[in-house]
Amino acid sequence: MNDQSLPSGKRLKWLGIAMLVLGFIAVMAPAITGTWVVYIIGAVLLVTGITQVFSGFQAEGWSAKVVPLILGLITTLAGIGVLGNPILGLGTLTLLLVIFFVAEGIWKIIAALGYRPAEGWVWLLASGAISLLLGLMIWNQWPVSGLWAVGILVGVNLISTGVSLIVLASAIKELTLQGK
Repeated sequence: MNDQSLPSGKRLKWLGIAMLVLGFIAVMAPAITGTWVVYIIGAVLLVTGITQVFSGFQAEGWSAKVVPLILGLITTLAGIGVLGNPILGLGTLTLLLVIFFVAEGIWKIIAALGYRPAEGWVWLLASGAISLLLGLMIWNQWPVSGLWAVGILVGVNLISTGVSLIVLASAIKELTLQGK
């Protein structure tokens, strides 16, 4: 990789710091963060649904109109529902996270046991166990966990991304210093 294809280390560093700060804010105020995530999802659903409805009206013939109109209507109503009752949307999103973490945890555990003779299979097993436990922990407190789970997970993601960008920026800085 030559110096000209490397992104600006300074820009990555500041982006990483911003994400780190936003991540800590999200973790400190998980209910607010989770609610904003739900508002964004609701807005995306609403815009997508309206776009599908318009697409359906522009299609030629009724057979080409039916599916986009029905899907557009359902998606629009889902967006309106989520925006109209974000707490219910947050609870539903949290329930989807439970399903995801439990399924992912079970899959990772089964996969790890399949890789058992290979070195490092225990790490996949541990990751699966953590996913499964996280899913069960969120489920155990559901629907109250909706007030914290989404916000905490978004915050942790922002923090880990921020740290990785800062580390990457430092590595790029080292590479550019070595090249001079």
